[in-house]
Amino acid sequence: MTPLHPYIESVLAAMVLIAAFTDLKRREIPNWLSLGGIAAGIALNTGLAGWTGLKTAGAGLGLAALIFIPLFIMRWLGGGDVKIMGAIGALAGPQYMIVIFVFDAILGGIAALVLVVVRGRLRKTLRNIPRMFRLKRDSELEAGGEKSLGLPRAVTIAAATLLVLWGATRAPAG
Repeated sequence: MTPLHPYIESVLAAMVLIAAFTDLKRREIPNWLSLGGIAAGIALNTGLAGWTGLKTAGAGLGLAALIFIPLFIMRWLGGGDVKIMGAIGALAGPQYMIVIFVFDAILGGIAALVLVVVRGRLRKTLRNIPRMFRLKRDSELEAGGEKSLGLPRAVTIAAATLLVLWGATRAPAG
């Protein structure tokens, strides 16, 4: 993967850290942060690489939409999570978006499993799996619902993003 410009890396790291903090503190990711991240991704990529940068930002944002909007429709993710992933896509582009998505899926799965076990909800969660595929509203299964497990997804999103950025800066050239 082509290394990201240091400006983009800095904005991306700051954005996901703020998102994780606000998600932990208030259980929300502010729109100004996500929408500002999308705008920054488009502006920075375009300013740094012209039309190619604009295509990169658009492709990253579009890929994030393709992956995360269906998860939002199924109520597996909240709207703030979808928007912050769109901002990550606009900043980092589609190649990084895929890698961050995979890392986040792994970290999110581990965090959810730990939370389910610690809260003594393993049996109940296993029984609920078939119900997750119904598009019927259910506050227990809905991301951010009052009865849901309440995993602050921005924390795993931030961890995945920072791990990918850290790994990208340490990868050997060539």
